[in-house]
Amino acid sequence: MNYLKVGTSKKMIVFLHGWGADMNSFLWLKDLFLEEWSMLFVDFAGFGKTKEPDRPFFVRDYVFELKELIDKFDANEVVLLGHSFGGRVAIKFSFLFENCYKKLSLVLVDSAGILPRRSLVYYLKVKKYKRLKAKAAQNEKYKTKLEKFGSSDYKKLSPLMKQTFVNVVNEDLSFDAKFIKAKSIIVWGDKDTETKPYMARRLNRLIKNSKLYFLKDAGHFSFLEKKEEFVIILDTFLKNI
Repeated sequence: MNYLKVGTSKKMIVFLHGWGADMNSFLWLKDLFLEEWSMLFVDFAGFGKTKEPDRPFFVRDYVFELKELIDKFDANEVVLLGHSFGGRVAIKFSFLFENCYKKLSLVLVDSAGILPRRSLVYYLKVKKYKRLKAKAAQNEKYKTKLEKFGSSDYKKLSPLMKQTFVNVVNEDLSFDAKFIKAKSIIVWGDKDTETKPYMARRLNRLIKNSKLYFLKDAGHFSFLEKKEEFVIILDTFLKNI
């Protein structure tokens, strides 16, 4: 796994990027908080300078790789700061390994992990896609129709990463979240259309020791759109955990 570590403290902030991004999302923060914290920036498997995994991954696979990396540095206090997909990894990590550290805390930013509310139209599209997929396996002429399904980002993925994407987005982490005891903040753009604000409120209810902050007029990349407000919230959290 490609990574960048800054600082020498055993208290470590680990930055977990979103799907399709890499560590560069967070590098603007690398010179902050160094008096007390070391900082670890990673590229997940299949992103940035880290090669694709050798098989389709699930969220837990990303977690196990991250755990192995963090433990190389013998950190005793860890803050996982995850955006979108990175938030998924942070939630699953906390559920599995919260008791492995003197202190583990979470910063979830426009985090994925809660399955979205689906309309009847969505389920009809899924049914149509499955029918076309079965036909395409038998007849080449259906492959063109099949290619119309999925976002532009999804279509750019390799077959292995497409299956990884499917594995990841279909896992509901509500069960994991309700068992998290770690002190947590949830930071969200109030105009986020990818992970919608109701998901933030649900995470806030599920994670008992959490506090929710909405950043006004920010979207899915609220930590980039409202940098000053985000840093103030993060700084306050780090000083009080």
